[in-house]
Amino acid sequence: MLFVAVLWLAAPVNAATSSPSLQLVRTIRTSPFVNSTISMKDAEGSAYVPQDNSIWLADDNGRAIYEVDPTNGNLKRMIGTATFQATPRFGGGQVAGSTRDQDIESMAYDAGRDALYAFSGICCSGSSQPTAFRMLRDAKGVFQVESYQPLPTGSDFTASGWNPADGKLYVGVHKDFRSYDYATNSPGPTFQVPTLRAILGMSFSSNGQQLYVAHHDSSGNAQFSVVDWGTKTLVPGWTFTLTSFGIRDSRAVEMINGQFYILDGYDGRAKGDPLRHALYVFNVQA
Repeated sequence: MLFVAVLWLAAPVNAATSSPSLQLVRTIRTSPFVNSTISMKDAEGSAYVPQDNSIWLADDNGRAIYEVDPTNGNLKRMIGTATFQATPRFGGGQVAGSTRDQDIESMAYDAGRDALYAFSGICCSGSSQPTAFRMLRDAKGVFQVESYQPLPTGSDFTASGWNPADGKLYVGVHKDFRSYDYATNSPGPTFQVPTLRAILGMSFSSNGQQLYVAHHDSSGNAQFSVVDWGTKTLVPGWTFTLTSFGIRDSRAVEMINGQFYILDGYDGRAKGDPLRHALYVFNVQA
């Protein structure tokens, strides 16, 4: 199930004196999707493509990604392991094979290049090879998995997002952020946001001035925070603990039409539970 958290913002997230609160609006189920018998096996990441009105969801255990209509929750499309394994290496070379899609953790949409990226990490077998996959549109305007890049050994890009202000992809894991360039397959140096830990999902505001982060606190509670990207600091008052809404493992966050969509990766709910791997939609009231 996909649970969506919606946040309506009346002003920029920059006022230290503001006292915002989250208001749960609805949830979107993914177990199964509302118009399908297909279910996510483990919710991990997301990316929003505005011109398609599509939120893409990453599923590492299912070795798949899903294109979903965020308005009604309908599943539009699924891309599975057969496609990822048959993907050629960027610039030429052997296809990805069976070891590069075992841990699909995060996704990001680059609006400047009209490209989608999916990052697969190193969990949870010794054979898993970290990989970046790129999706481009075909002649009909449909995204297809076009190529992959083998990431440096040990890479585990649990979170990813594209910043429209500088046109760069950024990835995150644990406490660390860094840039990543797909064409050159080059990760940048790491940097941190003070007190922010257990980074699991991320996306940027439409102007690139704010970073939205799904993460856990030191006690393991699911949280969502807003970062001032210019100062690389948390915006005071804009960290929310999500457990009271039923979110136990915040894995991804997108802002869509003024609302925050937060994906819950908690695996402990029973199959068929409408909140299993749900997407939560929130409004924010300041």
